[in-house]
Amino acid sequence: MAFTVRPLTTDDADAVHALLRRSSDCRREMRRRDATIEDGLGLLGPCVPLEGSGARCTHGLLDAEGTLRGICETVSHWPAPGTAHLSLLLVDGSARGRGLGRLLHDSVVAQLRADGVRRLRTDTLTAASPGVPSTAETEETEETEETEETEETEGPRERDPVGFWEHLGYRPTGAPLAALDRSVEHPARTFLRELVPVVPEPRAGLHHLELWTAALAVTAPSWHWMLTTLGWTAEPVPGWDTGRIWRHDDGSYLVLEQSPDTLGRRSERRGPGMNHVAFTVRSRAELDALRAEAPAHGWTELFSGAYPHAGGPDHTAWYGEDPEGIEVELVAAVVPAAAPDGAAEDSSRS
Repeated sequence: MAFTVRPLTTDDADAVHALLRRSSDCRREMRRRDATIEDGLGLLGPCVPLEGSGARCTHGLLDAEGTLRGICETVSHWPAPGTAHLSLLLVDGSARGRGLGRLLHDSVVAQLRADGVRRLRTDTLTAASPGVPSTAETEETEETEETEETEETEGPRERDPVGFWEHLGYRPTGAPLAALDRSVEHPARTFLRELVPVVPEPRAGLHHLELWTAALAVTAPSWHWMLTTLGWTAEPVPGWDTGRIWRHDDGSYLVLEQSPDTLGRRSERRGPGMNHVAFTVRSRAELDALRAEAPAHGWTELFSGAYPHAGGPDHTAWYGEDPEGIEVELVAAVVPAAAPDGAAEDSSRS
């Protein structure tokens, strides 16, 4: 299903109100009361100037039927020029588990980047906060979604704002601080994400990798899920309907293009040329989670009977191919066990 991200105005107040009412997290923020139309209006209207050069704006994620599925509120160039503060990220509970939160977040980030923003920040409340769960708890990670019935039978769920924001490429900074929210002080923590990495000096490395596809509409969703889950950022290119770009924090980027010169319908990794692309995953736990989710995003697992050591006993990895047969390897960043000198990697995979 196609989605649209656009700035919201007061004309969208009813849609925002409906979204807030559908959100159990929003009800927790409002001390168990239902959202009102005034709550929706409070998120809308023209960008509001703040102290300094900052300006607030709320973007919405709408599906093909025009239903509002998510909202993201940001303050650009605040608290300092080049910095943007993300104050709210909320996705319709009925649409969770589909990557919509990341899609909305990345689309807004791309617009902020075009506006000269180089750093993102957000303040998230800690588990000890008695009120609003925080932005991190509002847009739950897709892997930990639970039903309200589970919450009612098992009690309130301990959430992990650190894990959520790290999943989006943010890093916690310093100790928890006191933040003023709705006239009540709560313990809070600031998270930062650098959009333009600081490189001490020029260094050799991969500039970009370009892959061709016979059907962009088929393969792009698979690659978008894979790369954004790994921390890459989608970079829309206005007017370019036959390609997609995702950039890594180190400056390298991957291109997926449907060229009119593409030959055939599938990639053949066993022929001359590139065999596969490999990416690093931070832990075995993340590797297992990606493996579990990959089939729902168009990836077919390879060498499943030998997981996670199809590449050798000291190599922890998952192998899969996209809808057109391009192979990807995800390698868990673990310390390998000691191996005898000259030990060869298992060649059971191809």
